[in-house]
Amino acid sequence: MNYSLLLAGLAVAFFVLLLAAMQLGKWVGRRNEEKGASGVSIIEGSVFALLGLLVAFTFSGAAQRMADRRDLLVQEVNAIGTAWLRIDMVNAADQPRLRDQFRRYVDERINYYRSVADVAQRDVVAGRVGALQKEIWGTSMQAARASLPPFAASYVGAVNEMFDVATAQTVAQKVHPPVATYAFLGFLTLVAAGLVGLNLGASKRGTLLHQVVYAVVMTAALYIIIDFEFPRIGTIRIDQSDALLLSQRQSMVDPDGGTR
Repeated sequence: MNYSLLLAGLAVAFFVLLLAAMQLGKWVGRRNEEKGASGVSIIEGSVFALLGLLVAFTFSGAAQRMADRRDLLVQEVNAIGTAWLRIDMVNAADQPRLRDQFRRYVDERINYYRSVADVAQRDVVAGRVGALQKEIWGTSMQAARASLPPFAASYVGAVNEMFDVATAQTVAQKVHPPVATYAFLGFLTLVAAGLVGLNLGASKRGTLLHQVVYAVVMTAALYIIIDFEFPRIGTIRIDQSDALLLSQRQSMVDPDGGTR
């Protein structure tokens, strides 16, 4: 599924809904001669203040979560690189097998990030990653028992860190605000659009240009929030960060220069 087109289609549909809400508000406003009724301005101010706060908090939270996911990817690449280098510290007989397992593990991590938008495929790849983690851990324990304790402890600690960061990244990919949050944000935006139309109709002012500007601004704000929240399926993406993982994979060569 092309999620970019889906998000664009939803944005267009929401834009049309905003214009329709303002037109409805104008229609009601032209038939309502009570202007400046007691409490009306307070109600409208409360709605717009709540909308502003919700947009600000949602925007900030989505941007922060995107930054956190990018930072976790950098941490994961560093952890993999450290663990790879420390393979040299364990029993020499187990090193070729560990290096082969590490390369397969990184290949699956790359596949995982490429499959994040496909939930079913992502879970399949995550299962393979988990199996490789168990395989690497088993071989690591075998190598550690045949190695000097200080070196073994240093290597095992690096492997454990590599797995911990991968788990943190997997969880971070699935952490999002409840759907009800976005539903309420969309509803509140439509209510605010209706109030805008109501005031335009009551004052006999306002052109289509003003309504289009409002609809464009609010639609763009919500679109960017969704894009920040899902940075691998829309316009704003963090796929560039995957280049670090690909570079790490390319650097994983055997001491004799061989690789697979």
